[in-house]
Amino acid sequence: MRTVRRLYFYALALIGAEALVWGVVALLRTVFNGGIVGGAGQLATGLSAVLVGLPIFLFHWLTCQRDAARDEEEHTSRIRAIFLYGVRAAFLVPAVYSSLALLNRWAALLLGLSGSSASFGGSQTVSDNLVALLVTLGVFYFFSRVLAQDERAGHVVNYLSETRRLYRYLWLGFGLLMVVMAVQTLLRYLLNHLTGASDPYPSLLANGLALALVGAPLWAWTARLIDATLDQPAERQSILRLVVLYLISLAGVMGVLVAGGNVLSGLLAWLFGRPLTLASFLSESGGYIAAGIPLGVMWWYYGRVLERETAALPGQPRREAVRRLYRSILSALGVVVVFTGVMLLAGLCIDLLLALPGMNNNWTQISTALGAIGIGLPLWLACWPGLQAEAAARSDSGDRARRSVIRRTYLYLAVFALVVGAMLAAGNLFFSLLSTLFGEGAGDVLRTVLQRLAILAEIAAFLVYHLRALRRDGQVQEQSLGSLHAACAVLILVEEDAGLAEDILHELARHAPRLPVKVHALSQGAPDDALLAAQVVVLPASLAVNPPEMLRLWLSGCSAKRMVIPLPREGWLWLGTQPRAAHEWARETAAALRQLAEGEAPRAGLPSNPWSIAGFVLGAIFAFGLLMSLFSLVLGSLSR
Repeated sequence: MRTVRRLYFYALALIGAEALVWGVVALLRTVFNGGIVGGAGQLATGLSAVLVGLPIFLFHWLTCQRDAARDEEEHTSRIRAIFLYGVRAAFLVPAVYSSLALLNRWAALLLGLSGSSASFGGSQTVSDNLVALLVTLGVFYFFSRVLAQDERAGHVVNYLSETRRLYRYLWLGFGLLMVVMAVQTLLRYLLNHLTGASDPYPSLLANGLALALVGAPLWAWTARLIDATLDQPAERQSILRLVVLYLISLAGVMGVLVAGGNVLSGLLAWLFGRPLTLASFLSESGGYIAAGIPLGVMWWYYGRVLERETAALPGQPRREAVRRLYRSILSALGVVVVFTGVMLLAGLCIDLLLALPGMNNNWTQISTALGAIGIGLPLWLACWPGLQAEAAARSDSGDRARRSVIRRTYLYLAVFALVVGAMLAAGNLFFSLLSTLFGEGAGDVLRTVLQRLAILAEIAAFLVYHLRALRRDGQVQEQSLGSLHAACAVLILVEEDAGLAEDILHELARHAPRLPVKVHALSQGAPDDALLAAQVVVLPASLAVNPPEMLRLWLSGCSAKRMVIPLPREGWLWLGTQPRAAHEWARETAAALRQLAEGEAPRAGLPSNPWSIAGFVLGAIFAFGLLMSLFSLVLGSLSR
């Protein structure tokens, strides 16, 4: 209830502050732009916003401050932390834009252009931007003081630290984006100048200079603030830092793929005889060259930072998993681009085989196909062979690689996508043949059939390769895990009813047949000393909380791990568990035993709540759709 109230007051305080600030900005702009004459509408808008926003903001903000002064929980709440950093961002963004607009127009005027040619704030005036800049910076300063007071009062808790971390990384990304845009714009201007293009490139120079003057200090200052906190373990080892480094590196990779593919395509078309001059080539590919260079530098720089941060992670399995995920994503991008290039090349070969008119001058398709292969194949070869060598190793790291969810997801996702692609290609093939048979077909049926057959052949080759990788992983893993299972002796203790033990044995026979298991009924007395060699002892909760004296003495001399099954018992409540049938407990116990034998920590099974299961399914569908959209975007850019 308090959370809902807190959210309500802070949300309306933010809305009131926005209305008040932009009302004041509108009033001041009216004054500096000539007063009320000709600005009655703007004056009325500003007064209305102030009259509405001022009481709303004061009432809700003062209430929040009063509550924070009375209650420590209010001061240290996550909502307050999000509000303080969110309201600062809400007013710093327009301040950055106003600075960018001012610099953009001034740069345009220095280059002899009109202020209206500026891409940022071209329709505004100096007074418009100065008013917005001063007012928003004043509000930003006010809330920065409030935040500083909270920190000096010792209200820096995890919520505030987490929100500050997110706030800084968002500004890092924003500043980096502006720097990349600045370098891209300046390089485009330079290429246009070298080629003597007729484009109005002085405006590009003005835009690039403005972006650089605002974006570079913003990025450098934020990066400095982040680097200054990396001596704290919580900052250096935060998941958010790894996620941001991943996103920046992958954005650079995808940008290089798109830009490099287009540049290589144009270059190959030129080498194959397309009538082009150096100036026309630079004019056509200049945008991609200008974008690819800063994106490539961004990939190189943040890729090195990511590698360094990965090497500093505690625990070898975690380091391996982070590297594996990064290389798997790069490998997936590379193989998708290669697949597309081979598909385009096969289609072109079929057109040449059928001697279709115009193929001798079809430089665009030929160069696009070879460009996709030329840019995707090196990326795939740089990542995939290392992943294969890691999985083929007969060592602990090799076992972890073969059992890795990342690797299995990669391989099964590739198989899934290829099977679906084969279904679509085969369906289209049968549709074309049946349409022709029924007299409704149109166009060149032979060309369509050959192209679909070529796609099916390519899919079959890629599918066989990935299936063989899966099969090889399974064979090596079965041999390796069999040895691990055989070395882990398990003892199951039961009172009288051995039904649960039989269910566990049945599950283990299916999933870990080499795991040595013995069942001992306490009705026959205490286990003998030979069973003390067991690595894991499984017993129901009733024996764990109230063991017979003979069992207690035996367990005191046993060094094995205890695995307790929380079966229901009269008068006892087990927190964190849900009632389950005996066969479900048997299945989860068998899975936990197998994980222990393989050197892993037992993981909880899937939730039995249908809503939780539905959430997992919907989340998986959304993630798959997002991934496919991302790949489609890359492929679409390469095939243009």
